[in-house]
Amino acid sequence: MKLPGEMSLAQIAKMIDGEVQGPGDLKISSFSPSPMHATTGDIALVADQKLLKRLSVCKASALIVPTGSVSSLPLPLIFVQRPMLAVQRILTALNSKWFRPTGIHPSAVIDPSAVLGDNVSVGPLVAIGPGTKIGARTTILAGTVIGGAVKIGEDCLLHQGCMVGDYVEIGHRVILQQGVSLGGDGFGYVTERPSNMELLKDGITEFSDEPNPLLKIPQIGTVIIHDDVEIGSNSAVDRATIGATVIGAGTKIDNLVQIAHNCQLGRENIIVAHVAIGGSTTLEDRVIIAGGAAIKDHMKIGKDAIVEGKAAVMKDIADRDVQIGMPAVNAKQWFNEIAHIKKLPKLNEEFRALKKKVEELEKQLNK
Repeated sequence: MKLPGEMSLAQIAKMIDGEVQGPGDLKISSFSPSPMHATTGDIALVADQKLLKRLSVCKASALIVPTGSVSSLPLPLIFVQRPMLAVQRILTALNSKWFRPTGIHPSAVIDPSAVLGDNVSVGPLVAIGPGTKIGARTTILAGTVIGGAVKIGEDCLLHQGCMVGDYVEIGHRVILQQGVSLGGDGFGYVTERPSNMELLKDGITEFSDEPNPLLKIPQIGTVIIHDDVEIGSNSAVDRATIGATVIGAGTKIDNLVQIAHNCQLGRENIIVAHVAIGGSTTLEDRVIIAGGAAIKDHMKIGKDAIVEGKAAVMKDIADRDVQIGMPAVNAKQWFNEIAHIKKLPKLNEEFRALKKKVEELEKQLNK
């Protein structure tokens, strides 16, 4: 990616709070996130010292590496404490041009009772419902639908095709990527008489094939999104049955995530793609849920806990615990069990050999 103009290594080092090893006046014209794909004129990132040791050839003009790294490559280096923070600063400085609407597009449909703050921008084919309030400098891109009595804070960005249901509340500086759904109905139904599933749980196996319709439970709650939250494309946060589904300040949610009714997420959680969180589950602060994990309803995940990818959480998780597996257990326990499972074929061979010896000894004793 091209820099706004040529910069010296010294200038780049100052921007990312790094230390130069090599000629500080060397000119750099572009940034590459990968040393394998970099070319002359690039400064490339090596975030992991292990990767730096494996690099035998690199065409970049210079590298950004972790402090304390040792390189055999004859290239100038910039040492930084946190390589990904350096990337954040470089990309922020590049300030890429995005196509954003300015003002109100004539095709937007805005209810007369809606209140828009100063410098709100609304793209084409946007619909904004009655009684909705939108804070200053918020931008709403094409095709987004916002219901009635919605509150949206200042400096928010709603990308194309978002759906925001009635009564939803969104804080300041919130980003909704394409296709986010906030405030869809929670998934709640009941039958007039016990269902076959309920009978099975009670140990009753005399089932009925007679119709037993699923009756929808009205979802009359809302969704509250606190400040500085970002939600990825096509993710859904369901409204509460009663009360509010809450996403805490600074939480980041990836694409294609399902958060069910009445969930309570704390501050600065990280929820990776394809996660499904069952209803009324609580995630405390700084929880990380890796890709594809599923969490049963009514669970509690403690502060700073980590749920690894594809895990299935069936029980509460304590603060700072790391869990993996299906059903999820403590990661050390899981890896210990896997190590023992890998030994089973050898143990089985040894068992068969011992069994054969015992049988031979029994024959000799019988004689």
